[in-house]
Amino acid sequence: MRIQRAAPGQDILRGRVAVVTGSSRGLGFAMARVLGLHGATVVLAARSGDDVAAAVRRLLDEGIAASGRRCDTAELADVEALRDEAVARGTLDIWVNNAGTSGVYGPTASTPADDFTRVVRTNILGTFHGSRVALPVFLGQGHGDLVNLYGQGDRGPVALQNAYASSKRWVRQFTETLRLETKGTGVRVHGMNPGLVETALLARVRSQPGYQQRLGGLQVVVGLWGQNAGEAALPIVDLVTSDHPEFRFLTKRRMVAHGLRSVLAGRLRRVNRMPLDVTVVEPAAPPRSGGGESP
Repeated sequence: MRIQRAAPGQDILRGRVAVVTGSSRGLGFAMARVLGLHGATVVLAARSGDDVAAAVRRLLDEGIAASGRRCDTAELADVEALRDEAVARGTLDIWVNNAGTSGVYGPTASTPADDFTRVVRTNILGTFHGSRVALPVFLGQGHGDLVNLYGQGDRGPVALQNAYASSKRWVRQFTETLRLETKGTGVRVHGMNPGLVETALLARVRSQPGYQQRLGGLQVVVGLWGQNAGEAALPIVDLVTSDHPEFRFLTKRRMVAHGLRSVLAGRLRRVNRMPLDVTVVEPAAPPRSGGGESP
């Protein structure tokens, strides 16, 4: 899909209130900022109240109408309170389910169960909770834009990243179903896959023992196709002002064009590569087989 980017400074979102989850830093903050720069009142949310407060201050200093609150999107009550924060601003027009997390790199058979659960709670439950609280408001007023963030794996399996990839596959299916359920209501449901974004989520990788050496090529891949958060956030404005169902950065044409520009810009040189912080996580011991006394 190709969309036309709105010119910076246009107040095309004046009067709209937008919620962006996971927005104290990185892509979420960048999306909140670009929505605000185009006139929207933005409501930020993240699990750290201090981080949210700091992010809100940054936007206020730029003249953007902003507020925020601590919110764990895996907790429905937190997300409902976030909705109420937005509605208190007068309306709720845009909701972006951006909060997400990655899993430990390595095979599913030795993935720590609590790590897989953590990914499910954030990427799946968080997306459901945000959609569940925003859609009734949108449907009641006959308009609104819901944006769910896709990611690697949304169109097929990705070995050694099963928790994250399968969660994004779920988000795509969930989003496409919502689109069918809201057809003809005035509510628009979009998916957005920003591609590789140079944020802490990408740079700080946790790996199972023996698999960390396979991550060496990640810096090259990011050098070819990575974007900074500000660049990756720009299409959000055009998405919420159009009927386009989704935006995907890494189309074949963009991969070739962006890759060539990256080579010419010297982004593959070692000195210019994104720093990569890999933490090795020991897997939990497998349960013992055999019988035992019943409790």
